[in-house]
Amino acid sequence: MNNEVIFDVTTASKTYKLTDSIVFNITGNPDVISFYSGEAGRSYDNKDRVSRNDGNLKMSFQIRMDSLAGFTAVSSGNFKVLASTNFIAAYSTSADLVAAASQDSAMVNKATWVDISSRFTLPKTGTINTFYLSGEVSLSDLIKVPTDPIYLAYQYKGNPTGNLGANGITIGSPVLFNAFSDGSTVNYNLVPGGTVSTIWKVLKSANALNSWATSTSQLKFTSPATALYSEDWAISNAFYPNIAVPDNAVGIKNISNNPISRYSYKFTKAGDYKVVFVASNNRPDNINVKIKEVNITVN
Repeated sequence: MNNEVIFDVTTASKTYKLTDSIVFNITGNPDVISFYSGEAGRSYDNKDRVSRNDGNLKMSFQIRMDSLAGFTAVSSGNFKVLASTNFIAAYSTSADLVAAASQDSAMVNKATWVDISSRFTLPKTGTINTFYLSGEVSLSDLIKVPTDPIYLAYQYKGNPTGNLGANGITIGSPVLFNAFSDGSTVNYNLVPGGTVSTIWKVLKSANALNSWATSTSQLKFTSPATALYSEDWAISNAFYPNIAVPDNAVGIKNISNNPISRYSYKFTKAGDYKVVFVASNNRPDNINVKIKEVNITVN
């Protein structure tokens, strides 16, 4: 039985105004017709895409000190912002807190952590109880392999630089997003969400008297007046900024529908679009496909 796909698509013009509703004239009667508009998320060229490298991964936050010792922690290098793409978050489930801390510390130190502190504008002097903006910085260069995750961490490591105060070093408004070349943006959640955070893991590698803590919207590192060496981490979940979801088509006809002779579509932004129609005849023993491409300019 002949299963050839007889199908064609034409338009009255190749150029349209943004206010126009474009009519695509269709001939033939395939079983199924799918429509790719060429817009972000609807591109035929990206139907099989599983990763992309055209994004600019950016991070920002605010930082506040409860005492002058907090500024010293920054200037001395005790406070750091770190990132890793090879960390494996296999945290200990041991009920023995000392043993769990030791196991987790060993796990964290197996990873390669890049110090990204200098990318941000971190205050080394200033006014206490005042939030300072870190600035928005790019982290895209850290992702070497598209399928790699990225973990972010705030760390306090070293001998205490003085009593940090009741609220210590506070991190607020943490933001992480990927801005892609097609204008789309993917946001990643860095907001702690509560005292038991599902976004951040707190580790006390050395000196349990000092610790990071999370609240609904902030992270805080506090240090009592102690001279003991500390190593304390707040480590984020893994984020996969270069993993991509394949673009999808819109189905405009299935095998049970009557033949269609036209399809209308209105774009919401000016630009050049590669519009693709995929038509197919689907039989138990074979599937035949025909693809029609129409290039449209909208201004």
